[in-house]
Amino acid sequence: MKVHSDLSTFKAHNAVVTIGMFDGVHTGHRQLLSQLTQKAKNLDGEAVVITFWPHPRMVLQQDADKLRFLTSPEERTKRFSQLGIDHLLLIPFTPKLANLTAEEFIKQFLVDQIGIKHLLVGFNHRFGKGRLHSFEEYQAFAAQHGFTISMVEAVLTEGLQTSSSDIRLHLLKGDIPNANKILGYHFTVTGRVVGGQQLGRRIGYPTANIHVEEAYKLIPPDGVYACFIRTEGKQYGGMLNIGYRPTISHNVDHRSLEVHIFDFNHDIYSEEVEVEFVTRVRDEQKFVNLEALKQQLKTDEQQIRQLLANYKADTH
Repeated sequence: MKVHSDLSTFKAHNAVVTIGMFDGVHTGHRQLLSQLTQKAKNLDGEAVVITFWPHPRMVLQQDADKLRFLTSPEERTKRFSQLGIDHLLLIPFTPKLANLTAEEFIKQFLVDQIGIKHLLVGFNHRFGKGRLHSFEEYQAFAAQHGFTISMVEAVLTEGLQTSSSDIRLHLLKGDIPNANKILGYHFTVTGRVVGGQQLGRRIGYPTANIHVEEAYKLIPPDGVYACFIRTEGKQYGGMLNIGYRPTISHNVDHRSLEVHIFDFNHDIYSEEVEVEFVTRVRDEQKFVNLEALKQQLKTDEQQIRQLLANYKADTH
């Protein structure tokens, strides 16, 4: 897959195009993208995904502080690269772009610069200023400008609504299994290991403190989670605590992500790691002393090891 950020040098043969944010690149997205790549093969063309950054709500200042993403731009790109797409076109979203009508966007970008052959849209996707046009109007624009268009219908995943917003709702409730069903993989947080107090080491549970650089990344609620950790090219089981560590810390302004990796004793300070959420085990608690915390961690470890043994590790 080729990644482009400059339209002036972009070239694709018989471009079969879809447009969207694709946050999460979930099962519904992947069904659409599968149809995109198949359509490209049928038309002897190339599959092109157009996406935007920053998010339009950031540029238009529409409650941008409330935005929380399932995937960072880098995580999305990694997911796209595994799906047989030929070109990923990253278009900077600007106020000028926001003012283009759908027909202006089609003419200026899809027709004049990309040379579109076919446009594939999701059942509920609208683009252009105000997002006012219907699929029937898109069909008329396509006929006018000499390309074809088709629409992908809504899908359910094991009876669940398949949308990024539904996944966010599940995650914010701590319902990791249903979020993962819709995603089609384990929800993942990527971060770098930073220095900590090393208190965990003293009680036999050393932890990696993870700093997530992406400010808009969704982080599930406080609590203890069963997870998989990818580091140094391998995958390990582990238990993750999200919260304020009330037993050992009085800093209510610092929310931490700390993971104890099972059967692992390497120094990974400053390394990037991926934490794959499997399920939430319990709320974060305040214990009377460190010994009580240690006993609970032993119970957590036993329970989580058993949980992970029943899950097939996600391979992506």
